[in-house]
Amino acid sequence: MIDDEIMGELREKIKEAYRVTLPSLFTSQVFGLFGGTFLGKYFDVIRNQFPGLLVVLPGMMGLRGNVFGSMASRFSTMLYLGELEPSVRDRKVLKEIVLRMLISLIPIFLLWAIGVITGIKKNALDVLLIVITSTILVSFILGYFTSFVTMFAFKRGTDPDSVAAPLVASMGDFLTVPSLVLFILLIGKSPWAFRIFNYAVITFFLALTLLSRLRKEEFLELKQVFITITGLALLSTISGSLLARFSDVIQASMILSFIYPAVLSSFGNYGSIIAAKTSTKLHLGEIESFLCPGAFTDILALFTTAPVIGLTKVLIGGFLMILTTGANVPRTISILIITYPLMALFIMLYSYAVSYLLFQKDIDPDHVAIPLISNNSDIFGTLYVVLIARLMVGG
Repeated sequence: MIDDEIMGELREKIKEAYRVTLPSLFTSQVFGLFGGTFLGKYFDVIRNQFPGLLVVLPGMMGLRGNVFGSMASRFSTMLYLGELEPSVRDRKVLKEIVLRMLISLIPIFLLWAIGVITGIKKNALDVLLIVITSTILVSFILGYFTSFVTMFAFKRGTDPDSVAAPLVASMGDFLTVPSLVLFILLIGKSPWAFRIFNYAVITFFLALTLLSRLRKEEFLELKQVFITITGLALLSTISGSLLARFSDVIQASMILSFIYPAVLSSFGNYGSIIAAKTSTKLHLGEIESFLCPGAFTDILALFTTAPVIGLTKVLIGGFLMILTTGANVPRTISILIITYPLMALFIMLYSYAVSYLLFQKDIDPDHVAIPLISNNSDIFGTLYVVLIARLMVGG
């Protein structure tokens, strides 16, 4: 009887995964591949003229997923508990966005500084201005996008945890790489125009801070989040160092430079969805032990979507590569198609274990688990891409 109940629950969750989560994962993938097209097309330019961006890039992508993924999970929990009105006009929304912008800027500066200290100094000042401007603008857009997606899903009766994390992370990828490339092109065309634009963006940020009437106590409430995200941003230098060190191998494989952002974001999406679902269920008392059948049916249901995501990632990414470069997709990319679902499963199991153990230690998974998992997914994903690249090119 119990087995029948579990199987029935699994079937329902598989239907939900394909009806609700798969479309958001696929949309996320399209966004990520759009950003990847910019990265793939200008990968050689970045490597040669702004190499510091390769060290910072995984951290920037992960940071935005961490910061606003945790914001989506926090809003989801608050909505269910009745602590937040489902409207972007709620004053808490602007304050939360400004807080997340502040939380993002310091780690970004530290990532840039580490790149300089480790010897990547070419055009270092331009790289700093690029990442500051991008962080402010993208964080503002992403903050309101996160609020809208979470509240829209909630008002429609859809679990925000099932759709918000993938869309938020993918929107971050959608905006991050193109904004970096556009600023690179602007610097090349008119350095003075970029400097003026940079100062205008900083002024805009200061005005938002004053408008939000942010208090010191409200910033201190997110002290745990800030410390966690800063630590994870520094940890992301592992991903950045790997990307910079093996950039020649990734460039040689060609297609991996196009789908790299989408690979990282999709792994982060799978992990964040499980972490968000686990966090909400833990807060509502629906998970009583580690081996809770309900939690593992969530994982198995999502796992069934991984082959679809892996295959379409290669098909769409390959098409974009052919369209923009004329190069052919290597047959060895089948290695990624076969192994991608297994890597996604590993990350989901890891996400559940981390969320559960943190909750048992009286640490809110909304604040720590999602940022931690997104960051670790970037590291795992970069290692995975480097390994696949070496297998593809025989390096």
